[in-house]
Amino acid sequence: MLRVRFYLFSLLISSAVWLTSCSSPAEKLDTQVSDALDDENIDKDEADALRVYIEQETDALVDDKKTKALLTPDGKIDESALIAFVKRNRTYRKLAKEGKEPTIALSGAVAVSEPLRLRLYLEASGSMFPYDAPGGNGTFKRALNDVLTDFEATAPYQGKLFVVNTEVNPLGLSLPQFFKEKNIFTVAKTKGKTTSTDFEKIFRTILTETSGSDLSVLASDLIYSDPSLTGMSAQKTLDAASSLLTTVFTPFANTHSMLVLKLTADFDGVYYSSNNAKHPYKGQRPYYLCLIGRNEAMQKFYSDPAYQTIRQFDRLPDYENSWFFGRDTKATTPYYTVLVSDPAKKGRFKKSSEEVREKAKAIHSLDDVQPDVSDKQLAIPVAVDLSALRLPASLLTDASQYVVEGKDNFKVSSVQTYSGANGTTHKLLLTSSQPARGKRTATIRLRRQFPPKWIANTTTTNDAAPDANSTFGLQNLLQGVERAYNPNNQTEYFTLTLNLE
Repeated sequence: MLRVRFYLFSLLISSAVWLTSCSSPAEKLDTQVSDALDDENIDKDEADALRVYIEQETDALVDDKKTKALLTPDGKIDESALIAFVKRNRTYRKLAKEGKEPTIALSGAVAVSEPLRLRLYLEASGSMFPYDAPGGNGTFKRALNDVLTDFEATAPYQGKLFVVNTEVNPLGLSLPQFFKEKNIFTVAKTKGKTTSTDFEKIFRTILTETSGSDLSVLASDLIYSDPSLTGMSAQKTLDAASSLLTTVFTPFANTHSMLVLKLTADFDGVYYSSNNAKHPYKGQRPYYLCLIGRNEAMQKFYSDPAYQTIRQFDRLPDYENSWFFGRDTKATTPYYTVLVSDPAKKGRFKKSSEEVREKAKAIHSLDDVQPDVSDKQLAIPVAVDLSALRLPASLLTDASQYVVEGKDNFKVSSVQTYSGANGTTHKLLLTSSQPARGKRTATIRLRRQFPPKWIANTTTTNDAAPDANSTFGLQNLLQGVERAYNPNNQTEYFTLTLNLE
């Protein structure tokens, strides 16, 4: 009897193993989704694991009708199809029915529901002290107060203050105490070593400790100084700085983003040049606010109405310009559509019959494309969502930044802000005086060029004579960050394709 039971038990185990081994990749993916939903959400690590499995089993998943939609023709994971797959999962449907609809963050980012918590990192080094000198006009302190006050209004008593130089230390002041300080560096200069600035440690610490709903702000002149490089040429020092920043940001390029703001403020004191020479200087000097957050926190900052006033950076005292570093699939593959009924159109064209049959929301293909009868001109308006790029408005509306390729010799003649369906933010007008015939395509690209003009015009490698505009090695330092976010040196932000016939 015992032998029979043992035989049956063995048979059950063998059957279970056989059934498991016979599970298809699609079924295994579904099981993986169920396991991930045990805690009623899919977090960063679980999202990454799903992606890894899909990439490992691409061939099998494409051949299965349950999962073939997960991958685009060029082998990339389709976000919307993956969300749909998760929502078809039995565990997901059960939880949703019970009123416990899970949080899905397939990009590895769980949506931030809490108010953003500000973490201010104030650089306290010799070159920073003159920004809040007793005889100054207080512009620097006023800008920091504005930022702190606005965040305090959205998340009372949540802000934290730190001092950075060769170390990162708590400032030891409450916000009311900070506001009352006649010179904000009185306490700050007692923390760490103020003779130099270790940006490698500073940025690594900020990136590591900025999580969840945190939004960190570094206030600094971004002048790289490292005592260990004393005696090296300015160029070698800046090359080292660039490489260090690439190394620091690369592990965080998929999870964190950074916005750099350039401002100027009154400066009254000693400026220390790259060779550590002292230069008395009184006048305006540039400084920078670097806003760093996880992608989901930055998304909340840019989209939540609660932060509308704060993100109007041009209201800050003596604000000049900005640049954004980040990765977002919505930025590289933005939504776009031809506006077939827009008043700006010229000539004749209509939505392709194929897209009509497919009931496609976005119009990417046009039939019966004919130029205007009177002057042979063709003008095609295209609406596009550029919100995820977070580039300066002056760049996004600069028609010369767009390149169009194709037989029609199109050019982008104008770019206007535009509030349309599906979140479109801009309208591009493609015009041609010599349109082609037959089947052809037109591709639109937005140039990706670094550095932007303002960074190139701000940077200097000779700071023996400080002035109101220049920052030693700014381009080199930020070039290191750019390489971390754009390692393949892509020359465009996105490519949009129109099919014409």
